[in-house]
Amino acid sequence: MANLPPINSVVKVIKALTEKDPRLGQTGTVIQYSGHGMVCVHFSDMPTGQGIFFNPHHLQIIKS
Repeated sequence: MANLPPINSVVKVIKALTEKDPRLGQTGTVIQYSGHGMVCVHFSDMPTGQGIFFNPHHLQIIKS
């Protein structure tokens, strides 16, 4: 699990599965990891504790 952004760090989505993905360019907070090395990001418009999993290579750390 090398090169994963730390829990509670603020990240920006810099790559998505499609160019029309509404999360592209948005920032969120890392809340957990999957067993397969994916990063779960919580966005401010989501209920507490919910997030979307991203490949860590699709995220840029803004603040850790």
